[in-house]
Amino acid sequence: MGRRRFTDIDLAKGLAITLVVFGHVVAREAPAGNDWYVAAKHLVYQFHMPFFMFLSGAVFEATHAPPGGPAAYRHWVARKAARLLPGFALFSLLIWAGKAVASRFLHVDNAPTGGVEELLRIFATPASSVAGSLWYVYVLFEFFLVFPLVYRAAGGRLAPIVAFAACLHAASLAFPLPDLFAIDRFCEYALFFALGFVFVRHHDALAPLLRRRAPLFGALFALSFASLLPWPDARSKTLVGLCAIPALIGAVGAIRGERARSALLLLGEYTFSIYLMNTLCIGLAKGLLLEVLPWDGARFLLFFPVLFAAGLVGPLLLHRHVLVRVPALARITK
Repeated sequence: MGRRRFTDIDLAKGLAITLVVFGHVVAREAPAGNDWYVAAKHLVYQFHMPFFMFLSGAVFEATHAPPGGPAAYRHWVARKAARLLPGFALFSLLIWAGKAVASRFLHVDNAPTGGVEELLRIFATPASSVAGSLWYVYVLFEFFLVFPLVYRAAGGRLAPIVAFAACLHAASLAFPLPDLFAIDRFCEYALFFALGFVFVRHHDALAPLLRRRAPLFGALFALSFASLLPWPDARSKTLVGLCAIPALIGAVGAIRGERARSALLLLGEYTFSIYLMNTLCIGLAKGLLLEVLPWDGARFLLFFPVLFAAGLVGPLLLHRHVLVRVPALARITK
């Protein structure tokens, strides 16, 4: 498919990155006496990355024409590497170095202990590395490598593409896959990425339906959380993630308030910037605040809005007012 923009996808990107930042406010051990956040984060983690990967697949289908022959594919890979890998490498190294330095003066979550093997882990097992929050970029690049080949093998037909992705997802449910090169996450999220193709291919029929039936899909989404009772594992995440897609797409499509739409569209425009930099901004704000007062108990109610705003708005401001002055940095961070 040629390049085409969809407002509902742009709105949904703003919502999705907001959910990501919400989950990153507390990286490791939660502040004592704040079970509400622990519970909310657990629920959000059942669907926010499936939804994020679905939107990534939708953007892929809406904005990229699959490469043709070997030469075109090599050019495609080179372009995607230039687009994604510099930002991943730069901010992974910044997180690693920043945590190493800051841990001498401030409280730091998941502080590096030193050693080359810890640095290599960023590129071999990204999700369990010191820069684990950036694993999405790593897996997205893998999708951009693999799915054009699947697309070509399937002749662009959706059924074989989705079937292939569903088999990978089923494997992630059935077997403990290795985290080397993020194989486990690649298989887990392939289905959601492929479903983004389906939405874009049938957008003109699906989008109005999801808007009209937003309350119904919202109710089904809410009910899907009951699956956590019998299946407190990846099976419930699959069900909740699948139910989240029509509910959240329908919900953002039904938004009529101009301020809310403008805010989501702005966040959606800077999704990549926020994803790369939110944990750095949150970590810095948290370290500074902890120098003044602890965050346990009711004090977390003071911490939460500051950390949330730092993660959501901080990267946006950094890009618009600092990184934009260096074209090379601006290009790889948006």
